[in-house]
Amino acid sequence: MSWNVHSLRGTDGRRDPERIARVIGDVQPDVVGLQEVGGELSPDGPRDVAEVLASLTGMQSAFGPTTSFRGHPYGNGILSRHPIEATRTYDLSVQGREPRGCLRADVEIAGLRVHFFSAHLGLHWRERRRQVAQLLSADILRDTALAYPLVLVGDFNSLSNRSAVPRWLRRQLVDCAHASGNEAPTFPSRLPLVRLDRVFVDSAFRVVGSVVIRDAVARRASDHLPIVVDLELAPAARRPPELRPIETAGVVTTVRT
Repeated sequence: MSWNVHSLRGTDGRRDPERIARVIGDVQPDVVGLQEVGGELSPDGPRDVAEVLASLTGMQSAFGPTTSFRGHPYGNGILSRHPIEATRTYDLSVQGREPRGCLRADVEIAGLRVHFFSAHLGLHWRERRRQVAQLLSADILRDTALAYPLVLVGDFNSLSNRSAVPRWLRRQLVDCAHASGNEAPTFPSRLPLVRLDRVFVDSAFRVVGSVVIRDAVARRASDHLPIVVDLELAPAARRPPELRPIETAGVVTTVRT
């Protein structure tokens, strides 16, 4: 699942974490990528809003702050029903614009690790182009440490499939809604007109289906609708990756069989 939760504030103006948790609980996703995770917290309560939602859904959480909003941390989150083995945050901020970022969680699912990314890109097209170029760089999605299947979800703020951001991402990844033939809009939640929220995967996955949740609770819970994708992992991806010798000065690799 991918969902921009609008700081937990719904279209009725009410901030309600239980309502967000109810939508997630009804779907029962394995992993959830969240954007606009923030809002007021009790001084003696959880450290961040992702932790609040984790306690309500019985999932594990990771949080990647990008800024502070009214004195409280604000950014991207990930919830998982499976162990989160490691996390990493990436700064996608462009000078003069609102701070943006991407959060990565390495999730252990049935003995296999999956690299799961939750990102939130900017509102201006020049800003988004710089951010997606950074995403596709060797530092993030082509990082040599990425040895396992990859899922990228988020609010990409692109109004059209013909925009540069989705076109560039589709050169290397699969747009799940496009692959499934169901490119339903996700924003605004009351009368969705554009598909701002997307899920991309690499070739290790087969896209089984994609659906946008449009029930009454989801339409009120946030100004975005959640998108849920059903994925099937290719059998070859379940095998551990082969060790690859590193050929560089001062490094010697010995592979034992």
